[in-house]
Parts: sequence; C-alpha cells; structure tokens
Amino acid sequence: MKPPYTLRQGQFLAYINHYTTLHGRPPAEAEMTQFFQLTPPSVHQMILTLERRGLISRVPGQARSIALRLPSETLPPLQGTTATATIHPPPAETGNCPATDMETTLLRFGKAQLEHWFNYNDQQPLDDSEFVPLLDMLIDSFAHGGLSATRVEQLRRHACETYDHYCRKAVPETTFEENVELMFSFLPPSARSRWQDSLA
Repeated sequence: MKPPYTLRQGQFLAYINHYTTLHGRPPAEAEMTQFFQLTPPSVHQMILTLERRGLISRVPGQARSIALRLPSETLPPLQGTTATATIHPPPAETGNCPATDMETTLLRFGKAQLEHWFNYNDQQPLDDSEFVPLLDMLIDSFAHGGLSATRVEQLRRHACETYDHYCRKAVPETTFEENVELMFSFLPPSARSRWQDSLA
C-alpha cells in the first residue's frame, strides 16, 4: 500500500519522530531548518502541508507543539549520514497513541542505549568506578525524560543483567548476586537503594 506522504514529507515525519523520541519534545522549525539545510519559509511551508494533509497536528503560534498523527511503524527510516550519526531511530509517540506506546518506545530506546554503552565499555574499558555511575546517570536521564518509575526499574534490572553477563564472560564461576553486589559497590549510597529496590 502506498504511504500517504511523499518521500520528502516522509523524511520530515521521520525527523519529527526521532527528535521527539530522543528529546522528549517535538522539534522547533529552526532545528528542522538546520537539519534539512532549508530556508525557514520552506520548512514552515512543509509543516503547513503536513498539517493540511492530516499527517501532523499542531497549535498555531505555540512552539514545539507538533504531534504526529501516524503510527511510527508506518514512517520511513531517516536518511543521510547526519541522521544516523546523531539521531537514533526508535519509533516515537504519536498524537493518537496511548502513553504506554511512548513508554514502550522509551524503554526499548533505553535498553538499546545501555547495550551500546556496555559494548563500548567492552571495547574501550573504563574502570567500573567510572562506568557504573555513568549507567546510573543515563538511566536517570530517562526518568527525567518522563519514563515511569516502573519502566525505570526495568531499565535498572536490564543494566544489572547485562553487567552480570559481562562479568560471567570474564569470570564464569561468579553468580548474579555477587556481580550485582560488585556493581552496586560502585554506586553512591544515595543511588544504591534505588537500584536495590529495582531487584526486589
């Protein structure tokens, strides 16, 4: 079935999708101008066209009010080297989807970010006293971005399971409990209780 948008319109929709997922808010027209290397009037005209075609909704005169009206699964991938280098491609919230869809998207994105950090640390190791607090900060950024407490706990559990996986890869005879205790020892006391609660 042919999509209800042109190739160029699809790229704008994909950008709005990715930007909203990454930043927790829709992009401003100025950011689209910079990304697509177009003039402000050209970007504004595209926004008006997308709204007229029912692909987005917005509040005229209100900054950052663009909301997609299509399911993110129907959008094309964002093209270009800039896109793949700076915006990760999980689906974003749409105007008609329930909040749980955004929660699921943020959770998937959070898990992908954690796995990326673990893979990076496997290739270019940091001391765990630096690495584990970075994981805590990354997960906290999702909490500040609107992820529910339950989903944040799921991210912490995923981080614990992944840490255990890498520990067992290095020392197979260790247990999950030992590895998690080691991980928690690198957290400040204020953060440690939050992590322990996520495993309760």
